[in-house]
Amino acid sequence: SPSEIRLKAKREMSGKNYSIGLYYYFCYLISKVFRLRF
Repeated sequence: SPSEIRLKAKREMSGKNYSIGLYYYFCYLISKVFRLRF
């Protein structure tokens, strides 16, 4: 679910894997946009 991805992103970004956190966050945003459109 999108909320799980967001939590994962925050956890990664607060740690050492900032770029991975950003990647997860983009995935979260994309899934949110798709959910609004379809």
